[in-house]
Parts: sequence; structure tokens; C-alpha cells
Amino acid sequence: MATPLTSSNTIEFNSAKRVTRNRDVELEQDKYQQLKFKLSSILQSSLELEQVLGIFHDELQSVIELNGLSYFNESRKIRLNTGRKATHSCGYRLITQNDYLGELNFYRGKRFTEFDLELIEDVLGTLICPLRNALQYREAIIASLTDPLTGAGNRIALDSTLRREIELAKRHRSPLSLLLIDVDDFKNINDKLGHKTGDLVLKELVSVLNDINRQTDLSFRYGGEEFVVLLNETNLPGALVIAQRLREAIEENEVEIAGESLSVTVSIGATALKQSDSRDSFFRRADKALYKAKDSGKNQVSGI
Repeated sequence: MATPLTSSNTIEFNSAKRVTRNRDVELEQDKYQQLKFKLSSILQSSLELEQVLGIFHDELQSVIELNGLSYFNESRKIRLNTGRKATHSCGYRLITQNDYLGELNFYRGKRFTEFDLELIEDVLGTLICPLRNALQYREAIIASLTDPLTGAGNRIALDSTLRREIELAKRHRSPLSLLLIDVDDFKNINDKLGHKTGDLVLKELVSVLNDINRQTDLSFRYGGEEFVVLLNETNLPGALVIAQRLREAIEENEVEIAGESLSVTVSIGATALKQSDSRDSFFRRADKALYKAKDSGKNQVSGI
């Protein structure tokens, strides 16, 4: 039984440090230099993190046998894979004097030689600036599509995602449902307990949504105290089950305010996409279902 060879190292990069080692001539020097030069140029061609890592993997694979690589960044909640995992691996933590840039693991079916590890460590330096730029770009994109208070998607994200999901659902004739959620008596919460309490209620609500929702479900803040959840591969009966689960979880989740507990309820309107629907008709039907839930006494789920 083969025992995986794992090299787990922390590589610190700065302008004053260069890795120079004597190595066996297993790779022609000019080919190695051409690889570094090419990487330094081609890695700057994209700001998309997935593309940057894919380019690095493909080019490195031209001189070293690799099956795949994985990238993990815990602080930014990123986990990406290129290619596939294999029996043997080597891993590196990438840090500079100012930044932690994540961890890279390389995989292949046979052991990495010392020369392979030295070469990987040398060329990793070409990845640092493109990786940092891609991470910064990713953060900027996420910030532009995220509600700063709750962390849910914002209206811009909702509009683009809803358009895309409707198109995909119609093309593949797959079910798609929408939940429109409204916090009951939210104005009273703001008026009696203050806007800071209101903000806390909204953040707690999104926290519950994230806990209960499936990984494929998408949550957005539509405005004020209204939220939207898109349910992929879900028909109306399934959407009503999920909506009831969310309503109950929100009601049971007491918000702690200055040592006291505040119980919050929501009303939810649910609807499923029809082939004849436009974005507006789909949303209007969910809004109509929400008003029906409100008129039925609040803390209700209604589906149309």
C-alpha cells in the first residue's frame, strides 16, 4: 500500500529573498526559465481566481507531472479544485510580509522528488501577485453584490441571479420557486426598540436563513425588511415545506437584546415558476401570496 508523500510548508515571499539551490539537471535550464517568464506574463491576463489557478496548473503541468491542485483560503471561505486529487500530494501555505494568501496542494499519482518540490517552490513566486490581485478583485465583486448589513445578496445580485435562474429553469424545464419573506410588525420594532435593534433582527434573520437553507438555495435582501429566497429544483409543494421550516425556525430563534429575549415572526409568500412567466409576473405572484399571508393574520405561509 502506497504511503502518500505530503510536504506541508509555509512559503514566505519578499523581494529580498530568492530560492537558489543546486539541482540535478532533470530539466533543461532554458525550459525552466521560459516557464517562469511565461507564467510571469500569462498569469496577469485574468483577475478571475479560478482562471489564474487553472493557468498556473496547466503551465506547471507542462514541465512536471500533475493530476490537479486545490486551493483553500479559510479567512475568505474559498475552496477551489483544478484537475483531480491523487495518491501523493505536497502542500504550501502562501504568505507575504502583509498577507495570508491561502494554501495550495498539488496532487499526482507518484511521489514528488526533491527536485520537483524545489521547482514548485521556485515558480510559486510568479503566482503571488496575480493571486493577491484575484483575491482583491473577488472581494470587490462580492462587496458590490452584498447587502452590507446582513451579508445577504443585494438587489443588484437578485436581479441578475433571478434573470439567469429563470432562463436556466425554462431551458431545462426544471422547477424553480421563489419565497418572499417579510418581517411582521417591523416598524413597531424600530419605533419602540430603536433602529439598532431592528438591524440586529435583520442580521439574525439572515443567519437563520443561512442555517436552514440548502446549499443550492440563494438568499437576497429585497429592501427594508423584505427578503427573497430562490429555490432551485423545487416545485410549489416543496417550496411550501421549506417556507414553513424557515418560518418556524425564525419564530423559535429569540434575539437577545440587552439581556432580554425578543421573538420575531415573518410572513412568507411562495410561488413556482411557470413557462409563461416573465421575471415580473413571477415576482408579482410571490408578492400576492405574501399579502395573502399577511391578511391571514401574519406569521403565516401562503402559496400561489
